[in-house]
Amino acid sequence: MIDHHYMRDGTLAIPTGLILFYAKIVFIDLLSIPTKCHPPNNQMKTIRSQKPIDKNICSMTLKMEVIKVFSFALMIVISVFLVESARAKDSGFKLMMTPKWTGFPYFELAAKGGKAAADELGDRFTYAGADHADPTLQVETLQNFLTQRPDGIILAAIDLNAVAPVLKEARKRGIVVTAFDADAAVPARDMFCNQMSYEQAAKTMLDCALLDAPEGGEVAFVAASPTAPNHTAHIKYMTEFIKNDPKYQVFKVVDTQYAQDDDSKSYDVAVNLMQAHPDLRVIISSSAVSAPAGARAIVASGKAGKVFSTGFALPNAIKSYIQDGSEKAFALWDPYELGYIATYVTHLKLAGKLEVKPGVTFQAGKAGQYTIGKDGEIVYGKPLIFTKETIDKFNF
Repeated sequence: MIDHHYMRDGTLAIPTGLILFYAKIVFIDLLSIPTKCHPPNNQMKTIRSQKPIDKNICSMTLKMEVIKVFSFALMIVISVFLVESARAKDSGFKLMMTPKWTGFPYFELAAKGGKAAADELGDRFTYAGADHADPTLQVETLQNFLTQRPDGIILAAIDLNAVAPVLKEARKRGIVVTAFDADAAVPARDMFCNQMSYEQAAKTMLDCALLDAPEGGEVAFVAASPTAPNHTAHIKYMTEFIKNDPKYQVFKVVDTQYAQDDDSKSYDVAVNLMQAHPDLRVIISSSAVSAPAGARAIVASGKAGKVFSTGFALPNAIKSYIQDGSEKAFALWDPYELGYIATYVTHLKLAGKLEVKPGVTFQAGKAGQYTIGKDGEIVYGKPLIFTKETIDKFNF
């Protein structure tokens, strides 16, 4: 079966090497054609009275004409190749970003960062998606993107496998695919801008839990869903650290629940966890929706100071709880800069200025220098810890 490749505008691309291969065959065939030298009719009478025409000279002349024609065709092929090479270095790429859902301040900040990078680099930037987290709707958004023939797609995947088929089709068409915040299946994208390594994220949340409850106790996890790639990885590593790292062995995992990144569901899940586990000390979630919803549920249930909610949250969403002492610590990173980096690396890849290979370092504009890891992963790795002493420094 032939694996077709497409240009960024959606048209079928014919590899330059293939053109040269067939041109070479034609050239060799032309040179091997037996040649006959027949002068024009009006010269026949004159020729009969002269010496016979040198067949070698005649054959040589014809072959030289063939070489001239071939050289002209080869120049055209090389010109097309050079134009395409030059085009790969240009700005003006069409970049399209879709989050897990629109309207959430975290992703809106990531979009602003992406737009800033695109403006800086001279690219066009579009941000679009559904207003709630639904894998089917995200796939529909991506399918719509394909009809608009973008050069690059940037996304935070709701379900790493659900989006894989449409992203594979995008890559087949020559579109660069970059995941950020939550990864897509590795074969379906070029790069993944991870806010922190999963191990670093897990330790950061557990460190916050230790600030809440230094003596330890029962903990429960809340994730978006069993297929949310980043949440499930965070829970996996937190569980391993609690089991094997003496620093965190003061904790005991008693439950894991799912809230679909939904505020009201997250609130209900937190209430149910406190009812199901009377000795529960900390609810931990890497969902920036579920963590603050848990804090609200704790206060409403009259358990402030007895149960804590922590994990990742926007500082403005948990500021009041930190200030009144009902919560002690949350964490996050700068979503604006994460969106900026994801857009920047997409541009670099399109411009032919970034080789996606482990160990390759690059400059992401104002965001600094980063290194590509295994499977195209780029770790942002700048956690922010929000406590009573630091919370007023942040406003997003």
